[in-house]
Parts: sequence; C-alpha cells; structure tokens
Amino acid sequence: MKTILGLQNEIIESLKEKIKLSRREAALETRFILEHVLKMKHASLISNQHNNINQKDINNIYRIVSDRIAYKPLAYILGEWSFYGLKFLISTDTLIPRQDTELIIDLIYKQFSKNQKLIILDLGTGSGIIGITLAKIFLNSEVLISDISLKALEISKKNISYHNLKNIQTIQSNWMKNIPSNKFDIIVSNPPYINEYDNHLSIPELSYEPKIALISKEDGYADIAQIIQQSPKFLKKNGVLYLEHGFDQSEKIKHLFSENHFINIKQYHDLNKIIRVTSGKIKH
Repeated sequence: MKTILGLQNEIIESLKEKIKLSRREAALETRFILEHVLKMKHASLISNQHNNINQKDINNIYRIVSDRIAYKPLAYILGEWSFYGLKFLISTDTLIPRQDTELIIDLIYKQFSKNQKLIILDLGTGSGIIGITLAKIFLNSEVLISDISLKALEISKKNISYHNLKNIQTIQSNWMKNIPSNKFDIIVSNPPYINEYDNHLSIPELSYEPKIALISKEDGYADIAQIIQQSPKFLKKNGVLYLEHGFDQSEKIKHLFSENHFINIKQYHDLNKIIRVTSGKIKH
C-alpha cells in the first residue's frame, strides 16, 4: 500500500520530469488531484499524510496523472476548477478559468455596492465564471450571460443550477446580435484576443481549449473592436464597460475606447504588473 505522502512525492517527481512543471506547480497540481480523488481538503491531506490509500483510489489517481502527462490540462481531466473561491464545472467547450480574470471581479466589487440593483451583461461567458460570480456578489442585481456556443451555455446553465442562482439568465448571441435593447449598468467581457499566428498557441495544453474562445482575427483585435464599438448603444448613462485583453494590447485598446466616445478610461495591472483590463464609462 502507498501512503498519501509517498504517492504525493511520487506524482510531484513524475510531473516535474515528464511535462517539466516547476516543483511548485507540480506540488499544487498533485494536491488538487489528491483532494479530488480522496475527497479531502488540504488540511486533511496534511493531517492524514501517513495513512494508506486504497487500491481503487490509487488506480484513479494514476489514471489522472497519465492524462496529465499527455499534456491534457488538469482542469479538463477533473471537469471542474476554482474561480474566485467558487467551484465551476468546465469542459473542453469552455476556457479554463484563470486567476488573471479575477481582476475584473475585484474591480467591480470595489467600485459598486453589493446592495445595488445593477443590470449586468457578461459577453462570451463560456462556463459562466464572470457573470455567475457577479450574480452571487450582487444578489439584488440582474445578470444576463451570453455566448455564441450552445455547448458553452449548457455548461454555464449547469453552473447556475449548482450555485442555485435566480438572478441570472442565459442567451445565445454572437456578441450583441441577440442582446435585448434594454440598457445595462455594466458590460463585462473576456473575449478572444490571441492572434492566430501567436507562438503561445503551440503550447500543448492550449490545443485542448476551444479555439473560438482564444483566437480573433485582425491580429487579435476583431472581437474586442466589435464589443467596444457596439457597447455604447447598450449602456445606460454612466454605464461601464470592462474588458480583459492581452498583455501587449493596452495602448490600442485605450485608443479604441476613446475613439468610441468612452470617458474615464482606466487601465488596470494584474499580479505581474501587466495591464490586462481596460474600463470606460459612457456618457450619453
């Protein structure tokens, strides 16, 4: 039999060797695998580290590790991932939630009272992480989440049900095409913004993620430009657009905001001190 600690060390070394993860990355992924299979929280893993693991669980753990060594992202193997402290179901029809995107939630949380009655639109929602998180924070608000992909919306609906939310609805739409004409206080989006020739697309793990949610034409700006151009018609007076974008796109995006009559344009740095979110207010 293997102990939790013994298997943990074995997996860490395997992930380091086979897919070149750093020790920190390998340790974190190993922890997630063990927590998922053994149905333990982190503290329990530590306090029970010398306990033996039954063979069925060992087999399940090895199966996950085997998939991970084939470069399949752990989030897709587990079928779930954490975002802003919440659990979300995901699939290969949706992007993997990323910590960088939590910046948008932080910004809105700080700039609006959680008791406000806001009308919020989340464009290109994928698994629903942004809209659902905002719906949980702003319980008096109404949230509409949209995506062009029906398969992505199926996942977002499962997440709405999982979080037992009543203040959120879904709609299939190619950006603003099917969005109702009512005005929004907040429009938020993490759209595709990667150039189709970007070297990052050669990263093995990215081959599992939906290209429609990653790649945009016109050097990565086509979808961003469309959202910026169309949003003013759907925002209330003093309504705000929040847009996540690539690490090297801030200058052009600031220009697009200004060109489309946004005021109070602000740009925000992520944990790596890189500008990743731009916001602007519309004054009708």
